[in-house]
Amino acid sequence: MLYHCMQQQLPGGFYGVDMFFTVSGFLIAASLFRSLAAKGSINLERYIPKRAVRLYPGLLLLIPVIVSVGWLFDKDMLVSIRNQVITVLLGCYNWYAIAGGQSYFDQMNPQVFRHLWFIGVLMQFYVIIPLIAWLMWKIRRTHLASLIPLALAAGSGAAMWYLYVPGADPTRVYFGTDTHGVGLMLGVALAWWVTADQRHHAHSDFPATRMARSGRRSLGTHTAQQHNSLERHLWYAVAPLFAFLSLIALICMAILGKQDAFAFRGGILLSSLLSVLLIAGTISQDSWMQSLMVFKPLAALGKYSYGIYLWHWPLWILSGALAPKIFKTAGPWTLVMTATLTAVAATISWIMVEKPAAKYSALFVLVPYRNVTALHIVRAIIVDLIVVASVFGTVQGMVNAPDKTAMQMQLEQQAQQLEAQQKANHELIRKAVPAPPKPKHEMPTGDQITAIGDSVMLASSDGLSSVFPGINTDASVSRSIMVAPELLGNDLTAGTLRQWVLLGLATNSAITPDQLDQIHNMIGPDRVLVLVNAHGDRTWIPPTNQVLADYAAAHPDDVLLVDWDAAATANPQILGSDGIHPTIGSDLYAQTVKQSIAQWIKAGH
Repeated sequence: MLYHCMQQQLPGGFYGVDMFFTVSGFLIAASLFRSLAAKGSINLERYIPKRAVRLYPGLLLLIPVIVSVGWLFDKDMLVSIRNQVITVLLGCYNWYAIAGGQSYFDQMNPQVFRHLWFIGVLMQFYVIIPLIAWLMWKIRRTHLASLIPLALAAGSGAAMWYLYVPGADPTRVYFGTDTHGVGLMLGVALAWWVTADQRHHAHSDFPATRMARSGRRSLGTHTAQQHNSLERHLWYAVAPLFAFLSLIALICMAILGKQDAFAFRGGILLSSLLSVLLIAGTISQDSWMQSLMVFKPLAALGKYSYGIYLWHWPLWILSGALAPKIFKTAGPWTLVMTATLTAVAATISWIMVEKPAAKYSALFVLVPYRNVTALHIVRAIIVDLIVVASVFGTVQGMVNAPDKTAMQMQLEQQAQQLEAQQKANHELIRKAVPAPPKPKHEMPTGDQITAIGDSVMLASSDGLSSVFPGINTDASVSRSIMVAPELLGNDLTAGTLRQWVLLGLATNSAITPDQLDQIHNMIGPDRVLVLVNAHGDRTWIPPTNQVLADYAAAHPDDVLLVDWDAAATANPQILGSDGIHPTIGSDLYAQTVKQSIAQWIKAGH
């Protein structure tokens, strides 16, 4: 959850999902194995309703409330909302996200229920785990039983390794049930080993087993028991240390990790193995790690973790859209607002819906029908009113859901206007300009500037034209630094590249010094390269901004930096709901460029 809200500060936080999967696989499998040991059956009549009551009540409160809130406050949240709701409730959102792909605008405005891909993986796991547990139980007297989940874990890890393409969108391997099942299956294997004693006692209850045991009183058996006891005491001694070291390693991975080849070709497997050690070493007899895990704030997070996870992501998106409008000064308002709303929503969800559903039934949440008290009636009335209101809001939200976000529509309109303006000014097919003289380092006019950029520059194109009349702006969505050499090469070949080159391509990918060297060498020493850094919550943006700053500092005579990140951070109210693009018509981007050039000239360059 911290990774979702503080991706730049915790770039490896996504490993937390693998800890969660490992814990989930362990707990579910352990309950099934204990049921098999005690009753000889999985007891599906109890298993299925119990899983459904754990997942669905919280979901059925979350979805209508969030859709209603989106309809009231931020309709950008409702793009593709119908498909999201249907696939989440059917437990297949992860495959919907894989099949549907992800456009540039989905990245800028993530789907409001995108975080619930994990529920799809869990539901699908809940379907297949009874079969796996039953097969393991059937061959429990052999050493092959634990090989079933271990083989499935190995196969899942191998599939992730094979299907991952470095540099490509990792959604397929990250969201796939087949490719992201390592932690779940390792948790099953751990549960099998932990419940060995129950299986042994269940097996010893058979008459044939009791007869065999009574006839095999031997020194060898006694020696084996002593050896087994020695191994157990040794494990109890070292297990907490292994658990503690695993916890430290997982924290380091969360702080230092990245979504790179290491993560998908070994990192996720490693985090799952470390999670197994953490669980095993914590639950072992007399483990001193248990003192850490019963620390009340951690215990509370564990108790309410499902509700907190359900609510935090939609409220983060909502807070990102509303906080800049509410708080006019810069600050961590989005995070504070998200944390506050999530705490309130998760508490209400637990008290009003999840706890009564788990204790009584899902129907009891809406209609108390046994052991009814006044408190139950009041609670049910409040929940019923919320449900009725939110269902009405959900219908309205789905009926009126836009096909595109407001920012997408504005950018598409802006692109059309920019193209029309270029054609009108004969700038789409530009006439050759004379070779630029040695820069005089005076404030340039628009007809001295070639601007190449991404959608942030596109959103700011009106402002650039206003502040620098005659500027030649070539901006488009989803651009990265990779397109710069080709575009600059075309201008150089045509002899139309102007004296000042404004480059704003840091939003969508990392930038390296070698790429900047290539561009710098292409435009030559007689031109000034103006680098605009990026603003946003993408993991590559801070290191890219540092690369741009270092490059400008290393080439002060003909390269300067425009700190758009600082300007946007100081003026969040001018940003759209995605927190990245300036609103159409704002000239803050252009004014920041002008001020940066003026300061650079004033410094003596």
